[in-house]
Amino acid sequence: MSSRTRLTFHITLSTPTPTPSSPTLTIQITDPRSTTANNLALATWGSSEILANQLHRLPIPDFTATGPGTQTFPILELGAGTGLVGLSAAAIWQQRTCLTDLRPIVPNLEANIAANRKELAKYGGSAVCGVLDWDDPETRVLGLGEMVRARVILAADTVYSEEHPALLTKAVVARLERGERARLVMCYPLRIGYLDHIRDLWARLEDAGLVCVLEGRETLDQSWEEDTPYEWCVWRWREERLQQQQP
Repeated sequence: MSSRTRLTFHITLSTPTPTPSSPTLTIQITDPRSTTANNLALATWGSSEILANQLHRLPIPDFTATGPGTQTFPILELGAGTGLVGLSAAAIWQQRTCLTDLRPIVPNLEANIAANRKELAKYGGSAVCGVLDWDDPETRVLGLGEMVRARVILAADTVYSEEHPALLTKAVVARLERGERARLVMCYPLRIGYLDHIRDLWARLEDAGLVCVLEGRETLDQSWEEDTPYEWCVWRWREERLQQQQP
């Protein structure tokens, strides 16, 4: 997985076809390499930039009846890392985002939220963060408050070991709103060493009642010095699964 310590990311805001003069969102990110979780240094990985710059091309999710006064949070990012994707989504979709990760990662998420608070506010977005352990995903997350599920879940570069497909699926099932408007949006590198994990993840998500409705592939720009393809995909609940969940 490619990573970098660049502090400033320019995320495209315009639709549908970006050009060199397209308006961009400026996100300030810190990458404290001394911080680790699960033996992986905290960094901004390639999938995060790919997905952050793909959000403006995706159909805008329906965020009706989310937020304060409801039981549904607008946007939740799993395994947020430095938070680039979740922060970008907050501004692009003009919503409140909750960035989650393991406890050692959260202080940096807090710092990145503080660094970008004014930028997000310019576009009508905001962000909070909290600890979410995929092995115990129903535990209350500080930033979510009483809103236990999310209309949209984001996940970038979250599958790099054989344990992750089961854990990520568990977290998605626990936290994705049960409804036709709910969406899971993911991105990951198509490296040979991870393909079996990706296949396993797809199989588990399908078994859980989700279906992929949109997908595509992108590559990073030359500054990353790699040519690995990245795949992004959008999922929703199958209609028959939603009918089974009705009381």
